[in-house]
Amino acid sequence: MKINAISIDFIDGFNEAARSTYPDEFLCMTRQFDGVITEMLMLPGTVFGDEHSFLNTWMAPIDYSIAGSAHSHPGYCNMPSDADKDFFGNMGGVHLITCQPYDRSSWQAYDCHGEPIELEIVY
Repeated sequence: MKINAISIDFIDGFNEAARSTYPDEFLCMTRQFDGVITEMLMLPGTVFGDEHSFLNTWMAPIDYSIAGSAHSHPGYCNMPSDADKDFFGNMGGVHLITCQPYDRSSWQAYDCHGEPIELEIVY
């Protein structure tokens, strides 16, 4: 399924999760319904770190609604690192990065190659 939009409620919850784990990075998988990213999917064993986070992908359910991942950067840049791009390439899907100040304009979506993509925001 093509991902073409993201829920504003997801963005708000994602940024709140990023604020709550700061100064560590937040990391989760995402779910989509009808092409709209709507939910965070927390996996057991996920580690939030100060320079990186670790996601146990083998703990993910068999779920075709999984859209990709979402994670935070503790600084003011939401561009993917080389490690982020490697992770995106192994997962496929759409990946989101948010950064300080963790508000509705601080996130960016990326494809599995780390290239920025635009998503419609749905209210």
